[in-house]
Amino acid sequence: MLQTIFSAKPESHGLSQQLGLALAKRIPETHSPVMRIAVGQTLLHSGVAITRLPLLLSGRIDCVVHLNKGETGDIIPVSFEAGEVVLLSQLFCNIPVWVDLVAAENCTVRWLDVKHLEVLIETDPALLLLLTRFLSQRLREVQTRERGWIERSVHNRVCAHLTRLAQKSQVDAQGHTWIAATHEELAARCGVSRPKLSQELKRLEQAGCIRLSRGKIEILRLAGVLEM
Repeated sequence: MLQTIFSAKPESHGLSQQLGLALAKRIPETHSPVMRIAVGQTLLHSGVAITRLPLLLSGRIDCVVHLNKGETGDIIPVSFEAGEVVLLSQLFCNIPVWVDLVAAENCTVRWLDVKHLEVLIETDPALLLLLTRFLSQRLREVQTRERGWIERSVHNRVCAHLTRLAQKSQVDAQGHTWIAATHEELAARCGVSRPKLSQELKRLEQAGCIRLSRGKIEILRLAGVLEM
């Protein structure tokens, strides 16, 4: 049943990490020292020309799309993990992106100059092959995700994301599984409005699958969430 709701980590993440490691070895830290970024800090603002990209050493960085249309809040379509060069797909295009890069956790990064990266890749066949493989795989994943996202109902999106979070959460001493997240955060991750998210959460609560508290959700029956 779990396989029908979410898949393993996309292959492009591994390719991105391979390329990040290869690039880091070719760029001395004296040219791009390690910097610490606090959770919630915006590393790159929407619409700004990109001249450098962060190599994420630890933590997580989210792409955040600000919609601000009616009841629809922000959406987080992509997250980056340690070892990845964030927004690799922006190399060789020189086009601003319409997302904010926000530290979802405390992060450490190395800022890599885009022009320097492009020269390295152009002159190194191994790097060029890795980038090509990454972009090809990422395109396939985006196409698959778009098809699946369009076909999913709001209810399925919410249940799928709660399942992901529950699988990653630890069980407390009493055997309870808690998800620490606000309704705004969950709505952004699911790509739905906050009122629609609240409706789905209430539905799950009435079915005895979850219990809602301020800033957190207790999973009472994970099997129930999967079956809803």
